[in-house]
Amino acid sequence: MVSDAPMVSDSMVSESLVEVEVRDKDGFAILTLNRPDKMNAVNVELADQLVEAFEALSSVPVVVLTGRGRAFCAGVDLSQRGQVRRSWRDHLGVGRGQYWAATVEKMYRHPAVFIGAVNGYALGGGLTLINGCELAIASDRAEFGMPELGFGSVPALAGPTTAQRLLPKHVAELAFMPGRIDAAKALSWGLVNEVVPADDLLRRACELAGQVASRDPVALAYTKRLLRRARELDWTQGVEQGGLVAATVSATKDKQEK
Repeated sequence: MVSDAPMVSDSMVSESLVEVEVRDKDGFAILTLNRPDKMNAVNVELADQLVEAFEALSSVPVVVLTGRGRAFCAGVDLSQRGQVRRSWRDHLGVGRGQYWAATVEKMYRHPAVFIGAVNGYALGGGLTLINGCELAIASDRAEFGMPELGFGSVPALAGPTTAQRLLPKHVAELAFMPGRIDAAKALSWGLVNEVVPADDLLRRACELAGQVASRDPVALAYTKRLLRRARELDWTQGVEQGGLVAATVSATKDKQEK
C-alpha cells in the first residue's frame, strides 16, 4: 500500500500512533495515522497525539492526512468504547466523553489546508476526517461508510459533517444502508476530488499539497476560513464577509511589508 512506502523528508518526528513528517522545502507536512493493526481506529491516545501534531504544525500552511496499512481510519475504537459504560453526561462532553469531537474541532479550526489521502477504509470517524479536509484524493482501493447503526449506535459526527458535504439521499444511503461505497461512487458524489491508482496516491497528494503550499500563506489561511463560514451565510452576507476578509488580508500584508 502507498502508506507503507518509505518517505524521505527534511525533518521527521515519529510518534507511536501518529507520524509527523515535515517537508520544509515544499511547505507542507504529512500526518500518518499509525495504528495499522487496528485499522487506524481512534482511541484516546491516538486522538491526543493527533491534537499534539496539529499544535506542532500550527505554522504549516498545508497538511496531507493519510493512514498506514490497509485503512485510512476505521472510526472510533469500539473495544475502547466498550470498556466504559457511557452516561448521558459523557455524551455531553463531561471529562473525556467527547474526546474525538474535540479532536475534529481542532482540525476544523486549524489554519492549514488539509488534503486527505484516502488509502483504504474510511469508516465512521474516518469519514468525519475526510469531511474535515478541504481536498481529498482517494486510492482506487478506498471504501467509505457509516457503520454506526450496525453497532446500535448513531453516526454522531460522521452524519452531521457528511450532511454538510453531500446531497441528502447520498447521506441517507451511507447512514441507513449496510455496506460501503467505493472510490468511484465517492468521486461521483463529490466526497473526494480525485481517484488514483493506489501506488500513485501519496505522490499525487504531495503534488497537490505543493501546489497549494505555493500560495500566499496568509491569504490561504483566510480563504479556508472564509469558505467554511460562507456555507452558513446567504448571498449578500457571503459577499460582505468576503470583502471584510480581503481587507483583513490586505492590511496584514501591509503591516508585514513595513
